[in-house]
Amino acid sequence: MSEHKKKINKSKFGLLRRRSALAIIGTGLLMPLVACGNGAKTMQKYIVLDVEMFSNLDRPISDIMFNGEDLGVMNSYGGTGLITGVRIPFGVQTLTWTLGGPEGTPRNGENMKVRNTLVISPEQIPKGTKYLGLHLYPDDTAEVTFSETMPERTVRGKKIKATRK
Repeated sequence: MSEHKKKINKSKFGLLRRRSALAIIGTGLLMPLVACGNGAKTMQKYIVLDVEMFSNLDRPISDIMFNGEDLGVMNSYGGTGLITGVRIPFGVQTLTWTLGGPEGTPRNGENMKVRNTLVISPEQIPKGTKYLGLHLYPDDTAEVTFSETMPERTVRGKKIKATRK
């Protein structure tokens, strides 16, 4: 075999080795990306539930906004009724409302914001959950409950309502 043919064979062998090495490296780098999409549970950023808000305040409230979603208005110790198909992002939630009441009631028209931090994560939502109960308390705090059926007032809410009558 001539020197020229030996050089060509060596360069072909070198090129083949480089291509093989790059293919192996490329496959190794792509594996984590492929694995992300093949899990049994893909990571979601939100959940869609039907929401009912319960007020434990002795006055009407309006302009109720939950993560930018308008939940409407409530009478004192009222509920919003069921708001269907609310997209709820995982993480910290926002809740605001406007205080109402008869003329002369302190803080009428004041825009309020929940004082405590409401956090919703996928881990805290039981399997089969279809509803979220959003409960507002007189100290401007709130809590969320999850259920398979229509939400109900919390024990704390029932106690507050019972003492105010």
